[in-house]
Amino acid sequence: LNGPTTDPLWRRSVVAMLGYAGYDSEEETPDVVEPPAKRACVETVAKAPAAVPQAQLHKEAPKRLHQQKLRDLKREIGLARSATAVVQVVRQHLSTCWDLRWGAEALYQVAKRSTARTRQEWAEDKAVMKLAEKLKEEADSAQGETDLILLALEALRRMALQEPADQKAYLELAITSMVRNQWRNPVKSLARLFWLGAPLSTEGVFKEHFDSKNLPAQIRARQNELDGPDVALLLAAMKGSSLKESALQSKVVLRLKDKSIHRGLSATDLVEMAEALEELGVTDEAALRPLGQEALRRRGELTPDESHRIHTAFQGMKLPLPQVWETAGSTKTMQNSMGKVTTQAFALQEGHEKKRGNNDIERTSPPRVVRDYKMCSY
Repeated sequence: LNGPTTDPLWRRSVVAMLGYAGYDSEEETPDVVEPPAKRACVETVAKAPAAVPQAQLHKEAPKRLHQQKLRDLKREIGLARSATAVVQVVRQHLSTCWDLRWGAEALYQVAKRSTARTRQEWAEDKAVMKLAEKLKEEADSAQGETDLILLALEALRRMALQEPADQKAYLELAITSMVRNQWRNPVKSLARLFWLGAPLSTEGVFKEHFDSKNLPAQIRARQNELDGPDVALLLAAMKGSSLKESALQSKVVLRLKDKSIHRGLSATDLVEMAEALEELGVTDEAALRPLGQEALRRRGELTPDESHRIHTAFQGMKLPLPQVWETAGSTKTMQNSMGKVTTQAFALQEGHEKKRGNNDIERTSPPRVVRDYKMCSY
């Protein structure tokens, strides 16, 4: 390597030829020139738009509340003794802890714990109106939440905040989802769908699926799972509409003979059930008597108008409401797991009332301690 070692160009050529760089050099390393093809490829990659994440291709799912907080809110709503208490929970948590799972239940409880007059007043409350708007938004975006959406739709319908025509699209989606699931949804959801879709049962998809062989058949097959509110929904659906299912009606009447069927029903539900049974021409006393007895036990919850309506309904069914109790001396034999059990009705006689505790027994007062010794001598 003969040549002037101080010549920068010479040193550069030697470094390039030998493949190493001098660490003590203070001069800049020349830019590496890339082949045109490679440069074009790099530029193409750099200009290409960034790939969109797969999660963003679909609409973001609504946020869900933490399970513990959700349980606390649902417990608070369930323990509320009035519609006013439920609305207080809504006002407190609507903007900070929103979740469809407690929101739908809250509006449903407001509807169930209100009379016809107070329900109208609550529908104009700002918090209730805001809650209704949120439920409508959830109905537009929620997927795979058929049971919750049906609960929300029932609450909106009961509060007269949404008409059947406005719910048509949501109900069609619910039917599609249930058919895909082979009708394996809870029977409560089937009863809700039957009630919500009754005014639309002669239109399009509803006419096909509300046929006796489809939705009504699924409900009939699971009659033992029906509770009181479910039976009330089915009777309300068949009242005043063209959706009259004689086979389903017989199953409902059979279910009404269960003594515990009225659990969870409001006093207003009892009145509406009696009116529906009168319209459907039901005269089976074994089903009517327990309903009338429950109404008499809770007569303090009835408004004067509701009391008049239920008396009129039972009069129309040839069973006056005061006569729903068994006649004194009559016997009834029933079969249970212990065998045949015969019971006899009796009239309550004076002095035979059932004593509750010892409240009717006057207790003696404890002895008094007298400190006045002069008085003690008398």
